[in-house]
Amino acid sequence: MNSTYTYDKQHNAFAKYLTERFDGDADEVANVIETAELIIPNTLHEYFGTPYKSIYEIHEIDEVEEYRRKIKIHPILKNIDMNEDPRYSEVLKWYRLFLKSASSQISPILTPSEYEQNNIEQTSQFTENTINSKPLCTIYLEGEAGEAQEKIYRERNKQLRQACIDYYKSLHGGRIVCECCGFDFAKTYDINDEYIEIHHLLPFSQTEGEHPVDAVKDLVPLCANCHRMIHHGMGGNGNCMSLEDLKKIYKGNIKYE
Repeated sequence: MNSTYTYDKQHNAFAKYLTERFDGDADEVANVIETAELIIPNTLHEYFGTPYKSIYEIHEIDEVEEYRRKIKIHPILKNIDMNEDPRYSEVLKWYRLFLKSASSQISPILTPSEYEQNNIEQTSQFTENTINSKPLCTIYLEGEAGEAQEKIYRERNKQLRQACIDYYKSLHGGRIVCECCGFDFAKTYDINDEYIEIHHLLPFSQTEGEHPVDAVKDLVPLCANCHRMIHHGMGGNGNCMSLEDLKKIYKGNIKYE
């Protein structure tokens, strides 16, 4: 490990990593950093007796995942976790992914002695050159597959769907259509709403639990038929075709005799 890295540098590296993942969402980054630096160390000490004064003293990826697992099965802590925003397990997930990302680089891990020497006051405030104000952020976190989603996650998913619809409506003069076959529910059935299905270009089965989802890059509106076929074309079981491949096999309007 490189002993020249200070608490400040580690803090900034984690903030930079989160900023890139959250598309510059300063509020979201600040919430994760604040929980990681001010709450997680005390929580781990109180419930599991850990000696860490800073989250940056935890260097091993497997150890972070182990604490995350313990939180999710602890009879008391798991309920606290479900009602926090961001969830402690979610924050540890991001820190684990940060360590994983940094493992192939010169990792700015802070040693315990460096923490004592620096005695940096922990804060969730960032400099302007670290985090840019977001113009329009469409990234939200979706809960892990197989878990009940509390209200905050259901609301985020609604926002995610709406952000996707708003983007594609802007491409079609205010209309929402299937991006494969062009089917327009509102025009065909004379309804005045945004009825459409939203497809994840990267299925949940191919993602690692909680993950950032970009409404513009990761989602696409499809009619029910095209939505079924994009999965059926790869045999189902969590797999799906690309939108480009689906368009290639789509034969357009066919007259049936």
